[in-house]
Amino acid sequence: MTATSRPAHLTWDTLRLDDAEQLCSLMNDIGEADGTGEIISLESTREFLGTPGTDLARGSIAVREGDRLVGYGCVDVAAQPDREGRARCRLPGGVHPSRRHRGIGGRILDAQQGIAERLAASEHPGRAGHMHVGGGLEGSDVRPLLTARGFAPVRSFLEMLRGLPGEQVPPSPPIAGIELRAPGDADSESVHAAHVAAFADHWGSAPSSPERWAHMWSASTRRPEFSSVAVDGSGRVLAYVMTDVWEDRRLYIALVGTRPEARGRGIGTAVLARTLRLAAAAGEFDEVQLEVDGESLTGATRLYARLGFVKDKQFTLYSKDL
Repeated sequence: MTATSRPAHLTWDTLRLDDAEQLCSLMNDIGEADGTGEIISLESTREFLGTPGTDLARGSIAVREGDRLVGYGCVDVAAQPDREGRARCRLPGGVHPSRRHRGIGGRILDAQQGIAERLAASEHPGRAGHMHVGGGLEGSDVRPLLTARGFAPVRSFLEMLRGLPGEQVPPSPPIAGIELRAPGDADSESVHAAHVAAFADHWGSAPSSPERWAHMWSASTRRPEFSSVAVDGSGRVLAYVMTDVWEDRRLYIALVGTRPEARGRGIGTAVLARTLRLAAAAGEFDEVQLEVDGESLTGATRLYARLGFVKDKQFTLYSKDL
């Protein structure tokens, strides 16, 4: 992007921590216009800007019209390579609905690709990599921009909902040697280890750093009283369900997984059923939401369907090699 190619009334720089209020408003306006239903609070926006490993000066773009933030872009390079040994770069961003179709989104995406090339080369020298961008729902404004720049749809993710109280979830039969309970602060490292193991065979997964995990574990949206873990006699977490609340009356299952060696024993079903029973009994939620890889090889979609979840939306992820 050159200065002469930008509309005169726009300025381009980087995001700052004090952009949190405007960025929160922008992201919520984008979610409403695109029909994704995604809502973010001001506190969560501050946490997003302060995510460990995020260098706003090197890895972000802010588009301003006067003092108003009208577009943004970030580049997040995973600290560890994915299961195929590649550097994984996520490119979240967006343009205010009233400022679209002016070339702003394309310029943000072009700049993000350049940043991703530089950061990936710096953090994973000599390693191949790929960039991921959310393509939203069918008909989303971003899809033509992505295809014009060589991005291609690579994965579908399903948003699934379960009404509460809904059909009663019966207590799971006892599983020998397994205790079901809420996670405590002392379980953070064990849940992290279980999550890394559970997703090691999942497409596109790359382990998070301990610092980023701790940041997520203590997020303002976290609701540990509705989360569940299954632990063996040594206290090792075999399966887990971690919950958040992003909006009133809806419980969000942020993470759910089972260690590969513990699959096929009903443990994953047990932890999820425990969380659903707690959520129904609390009376503060109308729905439970989760997101799942539509092509998951672990049978997760079938498990969720058996527990009353139904497909609500389908999102497409686009990818391009570095």
